[in-house]
Formats: sequence, C-alpha cells, structure tokens
Amino acid sequence: MTDTVVVIYSGGMDSFTLLHCARARGLRVHALSFNYGQRHVRELDVARSVCADLDIPHKVIDIRAMSEVMSGSALTSGEDIPEGHYEEENMKATVVPNRNMILLSLATGYAVTVNAGAVWYGAHGGDHAIYPDCRPEFVEKMDAVCRVANYEPVGIEAPFMHIRKGEILAEGLKLGLDYANTWTCYNGREQACGLCGSCVERLEAFAENGLPDPLAYEAGR
Repeated sequence: MTDTVVVIYSGGMDSFTLLHCARARGLRVHALSFNYGQRHVRELDVARSVCADLDIPHKVIDIRAMSEVMSGSALTSGEDIPEGHYEEENMKATVVPNRNMILLSLATGYAVTVNAGAVWYGAHGGDHAIYPDCRPEFVEKMDAVCRVANYEPVGIEAPFMHIRKGEILAEGLKLGLDYANTWTCYNGREQACGLCGSCVERLEAFAENGLPDPLAYEAGR
C-alpha cells in the first residue's frame, strides 16, 4: 500500500491541521489547493507559504472557468456573507454547488498521477448541519466511487468527520502548530471579520481550548 496521500489544503484551520497530522503519521504529502473564485482567496497565499516552509509539493488549480456551473454562493458572488453560527439557516448561502464532489474528483485524478493511495479532506462534525458534501454518507459514497473509477483504487478519507473544530484545534495544539499560519474568514479583507460563520466557529474553538486566537480581527470584533 502506498504511503503517499493527497491533502486538499485550503489554507484554513482544518486542512492545516490535517496536513500536519498526515506528516506526523509519516505519510508523504502532496498538497492540492483550488481557486474557484472564492472572495477569501487570500487563504491560498497562506497555503503557498506553509507548503514552501515545509517543502511540501503543492499545486494550486484554477477552476474559475467552472464558475458558471458552480454559481449561487455568497462565497463566489457579490452577495453579502451571512453572519452568525453555522447551524443557522442563513448559512446555506455559503454552499458552493457540488464543490466537494468536483474537488475530490480532481484530487483523485491527481492521486493516481502521483501514486497516492488516498485523498484526505477536512470535513468535520461541525459542517454536517449546512454542508451535505461534508456528511458521512457523502464521504462513504465518494470513497466507494473513487476506489473503482481508475485501475488504481484511491480512497476518500475525512479523518475529522466525527469531531468538531475545538477538538481539531486541540489535536493541532498537541503537535505544536501555530494557527497564525491559517486564514479562516470568508471575507477577504485585511483582518478577519469575526462575524461570519467561519470566524464564529474558529473563535469558539479557541475559547473552548482556553486560548486567544493569534489572528487579528477588525475593530470591535
């Protein structure tokens, strides 16, 4: 069995932790990021920097040409980013249609190319309320399909599927990770907004672990 894995790496907290967990297990990591027109594209700059520092092979794939068939999300349009907790109904505005199926399909092709046995991505328990493509049944079905889609079987794995962001952060802290090297906010401004679902969940995770967030937030947030 190959000891190589492709990690879908956005530059956010979850995939940052996942990347390091794979390395801690002694796996050879290929990081794969995507520009799908997200307004928080600065997360990709963070991802590039981390991979360069770790000397990890890293590719950023531009799929903005697919925006016409992945439209309707506040993450890729001029629509206001909703504020509040992920479990609130308005957070459905942040769903990018079929995003993870598309990204996992492309990552599976890359896994075959680099002889990787699996693709890892950072879906976790806190995603289940809003994102159908982060739920256990989705991962199970994608895993089954990707194992038979090529001559070489590729597994789809979401190691954080049954834990929440606070627990993910705790795992990363055990590894001594510096979360200043991540970007979470859905608004692509100079500082994190502190109000979007992504920021709210991140701040809750740090509070749960009794630590301040190393990122700078906009005044009053």
